[in-house]
Amino acid sequence: MDSPEVVEQLALFKGLSYNELVGAMMEAQDEHARLKAETSEAWNDVCFITRRVIPSRFEQDNIQNITVILPDGTKKQLLVIPQVSVKTPPEKKLELWKWLREHDAAEIISETVNSSTLAAYVRQQMKDGQPYPNDICEVSMYDTASLRKA
Repeated sequence: MDSPEVVEQLALFKGLSYNELVGAMMEAQDEHARLKAETSEAWNDVCFITRRVIPSRFEQDNIQNITVILPDGTKKQLLVIPQVSVKTPPEKKLELWKWLREHDAAEIISETVNSSTLAAYVRQQMKDGQPYPNDICEVSMYDTASLRKA
């Protein structure tokens, strides 16, 4: 049994010809593509502000963190934290798995290696001065702004 929402949504298309349904489908696809592009642009803005603008300003002003007031009146601590991004080219996946096994990190391997887990592992290895698979993976470091509870 369909939910009331699904029944209501199906009713919107009742009586449409296949040509009209295809037209509606193509219109929805176009809207999806537009929103996806808009979302991508917005995400690029977020990344630029958090990874370039705010870290630059912190460096310029020689500060580590600052308390800010959000539009809703909430106080948050703004700080810049170092991040690591790790990408493994598909052709190096098996080589990475071998490397992780040899360095006692086999527990992070599954059908795939979760990129966040791998990045956290590499970040810790770097912090501890231990080896990490920089000859297998593309490792890049960046700073990013982060809001925390004040």
